[in-house]
Amino acid sequence: MNQTARILTLLNKYRQNDISPDELHELQRWAANHPAYRKLLADFSPNRPITSEPEWADYVASGSSMSFQDLLDRMTSQKSKTRKRHIAWLSAAASIVVIGFCSLYFLNQQATPYDEQVTEVTPGSKKAVLLAENGLQQEIVDERGLLVTNEGMFYSDGQAVAENIFLETQQLNLVVPKGGEYQITLSDGTRIWLNSNSTLKFPPEFATDRRLVEISGEAYFEVAHDARRPFIVKSDYQEITVLGTTFNVKAYSDDELNITTLVEGSVQVRGRTGNDRFRLQPGQAAVAGKEKQLGIGPGDVQQAISWKQGEFNFNRTPFEEVAKQIARWYDLEVEYRNKIPQEHFTGQLSRSVDFEIVAEFLKGSGVNLELVSNKLIIH
Repeated sequence: MNQTARILTLLNKYRQNDISPDELHELQRWAANHPAYRKLLADFSPNRPITSEPEWADYVASGSSMSFQDLLDRMTSQKSKTRKRHIAWLSAAASIVVIGFCSLYFLNQQATPYDEQVTEVTPGSKKAVLLAENGLQQEIVDERGLLVTNEGMFYSDGQAVAENIFLETQQLNLVVPKGGEYQITLSDGTRIWLNSNSTLKFPPEFATDRRLVEISGEAYFEVAHDARRPFIVKSDYQEITVLGTTFNVKAYSDDELNITTLVEGSVQVRGRTGNDRFRLQPGQAAVAGKEKQLGIGPGDVQQAISWKQGEFNFNRTPFEEVAKQIARWYDLEVEYRNKIPQEHFTGQLSRSVDFEIVAEFLKGSGVNLELVSNKLIIH
């Protein structure tokens, strides 16, 4: 049972006054995370009638006899176009965690609509392009990931990617465009997941004394252990040295900071513009920028790796950063017609949902936006 279904089940039991002390405690812990959750819990109190949303009263009274689809059908037949926007949120409840469900329940109906007469905007997919120093280029069309070996480059099922002439070059670049993500296993067994708009520079075969790669964008690393050859990751403002560990690097060229978040193991991080060196422990993050010296502090591991798990994860995240992440994944350009909104966002949202649902998520905080072709215009 996913989290949304679990919360709905507990709310149903709470409404019917048929909830155990442990279940009530679980529901109260959930409600403590957000004011909207607390209001929803109060609305489903067994001592308070639900008068503003009769469909919810029907759902609660029906127990397990009414499915989500039954409820959707009833709402569809009774409500106007405005209500259908709410239905879109509920339809996505299986892929949006509970913050999305509450956004449905309390969505601001006065939010400014965006231009819907545009080319369909779809979520990202698994795609990449392989570039070699000698000018060779190969579009990667298989979703299963790449495997680099001494004998050639293959998809994970053993099918050859291209002629071995690719391995005769000194450096290769795996380029993941906006609206894409991809995975590669290097010749030493290290596995790397690349987020949208990211490039990994790597050799077909590593040197005998070290394993060096460069990253622009965002990547999640599972480094194969090799005590004789440290694994080194370079970005604009950081250099990370490891033997074998798991970590995330966020180093987009349009971001002011490079952030390394350690999941497991231990890494040493050095600033590219100074001599500062720090050894991270799991749960810590190293931050450096063009105008910021290297520093370390507590990191949010779940937020850092949520993209790899198929989610957007925001925790009081500024609107500008939220817009960047969404634009990279849905292959959009962002244009600000006025000042950048100062709103902050908290919640989780599946990266597989249609852009219309993402737009509703943004509009729920009163952001005035418009979609024209592939440009997201913020008024």
